Amino acid sequence: MHNHDRPTKPDLTPPAAPRPEAVQLRARRSPKLIALGLLLVTMGGIGAALLYTMNADQKSVVVMAADVLRGEVVAAEDLMVMEVPGALGVEAEGADVLQSLVGQRARMDLPQGAFPLARHVGDDPLPSGQSLVGLRLTLGKLPSTDLPPGTTVRLVGLVDGAESAVDAVLATRPQLLDDGVSYALDVQVADGEADAVARLSAADQVALVVTTEG
Repeated sequence: MHNHDRPTKPDLTPPAAPRPEAVQLRARRSPKLIALGLLLVTMGGIGAALLYTMNADQKSVVVMAADVLRGEVVAAEDLMVMEVPGALGVEAEGADVLQSLVGQRARMDLPQGAFPLARHVGDDPLPSGQSLVGLRLTLGKLPSTDLPPGTTVRLVGLVDGAESAVDAVLATRPQLLDDGVSYALDVQVADGEADAVARLSAADQVALVVTTEG
């Protein structure tokens, strides 16, 4: 037998195409893109620095933890202390003022999340020529709707010979007493009518009617 060399398969791999001279292994860098990248890095650094500064410069302030309506007394549980950025452009009392706010009467509505200030609480000064009278009224002798401080009302005497009506302004919101049928409230009346209103209230002979000013 004769050993004949088997024919070899032809190499079908295409020859490598020569790389055009215009194509470089390293992409060209655009000067504009480089400048933009440096700007973004710089701005990012500034932003991070500002964020760090705001977080590092913290202060403790007093914040309302619950709604307190005008005329109501501020309780300890109505307040809380919160850490805020020192650069926060909002007027607020420091944590050391919290205890001085407790037990004070709100001069305005203080909603949850608000920053109460010392001037927002305390007793409103009584105008000259006016007196403050405390009333105790039973159900049916005052409206059942909400009566916020500042509401203009008339106090109507229920006995013969009493003044038909006395103009007044609510100084506090009516508070339901433990008996479940009586409300306690303070009203502001003219000095000359204060005694008569107090006597009618003591005898449970006065009713409160809401009216409008003027």
